[in-house]
Amino acid sequence: MGALGALLIFFALVLVGTLIGLEKQENARKKIEDKKKLDEEKVFRLKMTKMNFDKLIIVNKNQWIAFKDNKIIGPLIECSLDNSAYIIGDGRIIILSPTPHGINIIPSLGDEKDKEIIGYLDKINVPMVQCSFVIHETDDLRDYVTFNTDVECAYKTDKKEKFFSISGSKNPNLKWKLTNVEFTPHYVTDYEVTTKSEETGRVGGHAGAATIGGLIGGTTGAVIGSSLGREINSTTVSHSSNSAQEREVPSTALITIESSDGDKVKIAEQYYEDDIIILKKYFLVENETREESNQNNSNFVAELQKLKKMMDEGSLTEEEFKQGKKKLLEG
Repeated sequence: MGALGALLIFFALVLVGTLIGLEKQENARKKIEDKKKLDEEKVFRLKMTKMNFDKLIIVNKNQWIAFKDNKIIGPLIECSLDNSAYIIGDGRIIILSPTPHGINIIPSLGDEKDKEIIGYLDKINVPMVQCSFVIHETDDLRDYVTFNTDVECAYKTDKKEKFFSISGSKNPNLKWKLTNVEFTPHYVTDYEVTTKSEETGRVGGHAGAATIGGLIGGTTGAVIGSSLGREINSTTVSHSSNSAQEREVPSTALITIESSDGDKVKIAEQYYEDDIIILKKYFLVENETREESNQNNSNFVAELQKLKKMMDEGSLTEEEFKQGKKKLLEG
């Protein structure tokens, strides 16, 4: 081995040694950082346990929830649980409260921890929402509701109750009932073009024809132009047919709500027909006794279920079902 070869080996060994040394330094640095984080986590947990919370659910210093004196506290939430309720939606726990808190989202701590939070809410008698609908900010409600965001939530914790609450309410004791719904569903028709291709005869093509054919004749033109100079025993003939499909679009519903103090407010919201069915089933009271209202709601649902069963069995077409449902909605 010559001097040059020996020198190269020397430099290679030096380089390897340097890299090994750097790796050891990096590993040592990571160990120090990990130990520091672990020590900080231990200090944080010790500090939290000394706070005498009624309940502490903790993942790490950035993910934790605590309960104290009927309040819920966390890195991203702090609100009173007085006159509050909780709702589970999209994998999240949401606290609905009077003003100043309104709608409060509890950051997820993972499935098991979230179940523990729900269990504790049940234990301290924070009720779970049974039915709800969203109310967007409106001038007519600003005297009664503080909209911290552009929406609040109307909700019941008992489906049989006549009155409901609204999150962000300035008066936590004020309740509301839904007395009237004015709604007409709207549908639009989508047209779909179906193309069927048949091949006959002979076609010759050349390079670049696929791009040109695609610009002129769409997919069919691109297929014709893709022969790249090869003769093939086919041409493409297209046959098109149209089909129409009806779909519902959101429509404006004018709903009237009345407070337990006798004040009436009208609200305009965008709904689908199925949303109106839920509103009428669980919220609409109208000018009748509670027993009559419940009976009418039961009859409404029973008739709707009867129509649905007839459609499923083939006795009614989908269009006849829609017409029947519309008559039920119009009362």
